[in-house]
Amino acid sequence: MKKRVVAVMLIAVMTTLLAVGCGEKNSNQKEENSTKTEDTQKELEKITVTEPVRGILWAPVYAAKELGYFEEEGLDVDITAIKSDTPSAPVMAGEAQIGLWGPEMVCKLVQDGQDIQLFYTCTDKYPYSFFLAKDIKSVADLKGTAVNAARSGGSPRAYVRSILRNAGLNADGDVTYVNMDNSAVLAALESGEIKATYASPELRAQLIDAGYEPTIDIYKPEVHKEIIGSETYEMYICYAKKSYIDENPETIQHFVNACYKAAQYLDKSSVDDIVKTLQEPFKEMSNLEQIVKECKDNEIWSPDGLFTDDGVKAINNMAIEAGLITEPVDRSALINETFVKKAAGQK
Repeated sequence: MKKRVVAVMLIAVMTTLLAVGCGEKNSNQKEENSTKTEDTQKELEKITVTEPVRGILWAPVYAAKELGYFEEEGLDVDITAIKSDTPSAPVMAGEAQIGLWGPEMVCKLVQDGQDIQLFYTCTDKYPYSFFLAKDIKSVADLKGTAVNAARSGGSPRAYVRSILRNAGLNADGDVTYVNMDNSAVLAALESGEIKATYASPELRAQLIDAGYEPTIDIYKPEVHKEIIGSETYEMYICYAKKSYIDENPETIQHFVNACYKAAQYLDKSSVDDIVKTLQEPFKEMSNLEQIVKECKDNEIWSPDGLFTDDGVKAINNMAIEAGLITEPVDRSALINETFVKKAAGQK
């Protein structure tokens, strides 16, 4: 009987010790995992990316964030909208590291001697179409009317000026330019407040759904070549201060690696998969599927982030047309393709 009691007591003691040991092990494991998570979070380099507006044509950047590609590259990326006529200000002031913009204004800043450079393009094609009000038969009939053409000095304004000039109008005096948000354009066309508008893919889809047809359909290769002067136009770009690029090449490389991987994803994935990926950053866009399909079908997104010689020439011509620069900016001064070539496996 005594032996049985002793045996039971020994078993109880051993069970208690084992439980304590396992508890300590689990506790230590949790602490270790927690420490690893904290270390991973600490290791992520925080960078701020500015955008002038949330636009589907910067999709490689948004997809890289949604798919976790930035985190894989060790970056914690915060994308912040800058609602002003100078969206480059935070980058130039060092308050943000990278900006999303168009290349024409960067041409101006480079020619003015500013510390700025492009290093990645999200698009390969010029993305804007041109629509007339239903009571206007041709571009030549726009004389004396108001046209939505965004802000002065921007790519849309230069694009509209080119269309007017090609129709025989005086781009400086025959129309009144206005700058409207996409949400106001359809009502303005219907009311007669404006008689024509440029249209990004988002607005293009809205206007087509409302029964409008593009007068200038930039998605047609022959029209793109006629209006833009090139089959390519790298418009939705990423830029940074040149000094930041030179001093932080690893950060820029990590950013480009993530964008390149996202661009490859967009190029190879189905419309349905892309819509699911971009649902969160574009949750207010009711026609997201339609827009993604158009971008895919018309090969607007760049699959590799690289610039073409013809595209750079067209960018310079557009910047000259807009009155931003007086002569073409040298490609090597405007663009640093070292990082995207490395991401693409090129030398």
